[in-house]
Amino acid sequence: MTLEMKKAETAKMIEENRAQAGIFTLLGRTLEYEADEAFLELLRTTLREPLAEAGVELPDDLLHGPSAEVLEHLAVEFTGLFVAPGAISPYASVFETGAMAQEPSSRVNHWYTEAGFEFRRMLSGEFPDHVGTMLGFVAALYSAEADCLERGDDVAAEETKVRRERFLLEEVGGWVPGWCRIAASVAGHPFYERMLDLTGRVLWEELSMIAPPRRLRELSDLNARRPARLESSPEFRKASGL
Repeated sequence: MTLEMKKAETAKMIEENRAQAGIFTLLGRTLEYEADEAFLELLRTTLREPLAEAGVELPDDLLHGPSAEVLEHLAVEFTGLFVAPGAISPYASVFETGAMAQEPSSRVNHWYTEAGFEFRRMLSGEFPDHVGTMLGFVAALYSAEADCLERGDDVAAEETKVRRERFLLEEVGGWVPGWCRIAASVAGHPFYERMLDLTGRVLWEELSMIAPPRRLRELSDLNARRPARLESSPEFRKASGL
């Protein structure tokens, strides 16, 4: 391979990593926090065409309705879907064990620490194993790999790629696609239904590229599970304000 070919290949890899980082940042942002005016404006402008190309047609009321009214509807849906008692809890610990802040949370936080990813508790009751935070971590690893490639540090880029793929296979792949399917099936607003469907599709495409057939079948079986039954936790209710 000539030097020019190598440069072109590296430039393509950087571009692809930046694009994937953008996708995972969007998915994580959508699922982690309520929509605000800035996010709504992005949906109506910069993100509208890329989402349409990905098969997500934004509903007319979201695109053209009064902003205050749209944001109120989205906030009600977000709370009912992800936050309120009886919601589809977006935490790995709850999905796996039925309780908050269990071993999956500590395990995920260890991944963050090893990679130098700083988990910042933005909201009361937020934990490291929130699906949005985990998708944001995938985005950060894509960005870090692109940074390494731009510096010409191929060894660090490969290490970051391996870390990302392991995290997807070991921490994300066994529950998030199934969680997305369950949440989408009960979503009352088409925006969240379609974004959850997109999240599941993006993740399964990623997993299909990095998992051997046997492992992919195992992940498919894991994602067919229902979440563990949520146990009542006075500590969590006190922390979250619910």
